[in-house]
Amino acid sequence: MCLIAVAHRVSEDFPLAIAANRDELYDRPTLAAAPWPEDPRVIGGRDRRAGGSWLAVRAGGRFAAVTNVRDARAGGPSRGLLVSRFVLGDDDALDFANSIDRDAYAGFHLILGDGATVAHVTNADAAPPSIVQPGSIFAVSNGRPGDDWPKVELARAAMSSAIDDPEKLLDFLTTRRGGPIEQEVFVVAPELGYGTRSSTVITVDARGNVAFIERAAAGGDEARWRLPSPS
Repeated sequence: MCLIAVAHRVSEDFPLAIAANRDELYDRPTLAAAPWPEDPRVIGGRDRRAGGSWLAVRAGGRFAAVTNVRDARAGGPSRGLLVSRFVLGDDDALDFANSIDRDAYAGFHLILGDGATVAHVTNADAAPPSIVQPGSIFAVSNGRPGDDWPKVELARAAMSSAIDDPEKLLDFLTTRRGGPIEQEVFVVAPELGYGTRSSTVITVDARGNVAFIERAAAGGDEARWRLPSPS
């Protein structure tokens, strides 16, 4: 169960801010965040099994992030490939969202940003892709559209109060609170072989400079990257 919060043109200092936890099976092979060999302007982790990513950002603020949807359809190609295709390409966010064959994939929420527009698309219902309005905070986990889990509300509140402080956002992502999975931000479930694998905060400043922080759950190792604006 993942958690993603995106603030789109809420802060003057950081027109884009992203806070996300990746929850995954502990034994799924993963590459930690780093520049991608296909394009060193892209930073993100990689799924070693299927080759995609759960969250990646390119210089200038182009990004994509994906979660699964609980109790939705299974099978199909890796949803993480949608992330890698988008950040390595140049399609507009809404055009890309509309081009996806949503019936081909297992259940997903996908958030796309092209530097100007942030879009959300899911295949858990038949609604068309939607635009995240400037000045708003969008958050999603693994519930179906309309299921506002408590941890999604917590993520919106954390982003609202700490949007200009990446360290506080990282603390929010890495703090256990207890309770059922619908309200636990940092998941630890060794009995299921599953839990939060990494926590990531990304900010893009008004000039287009990207700062990327990833903290691994195992050992607490951190990677910090900066991508200067391409302009």
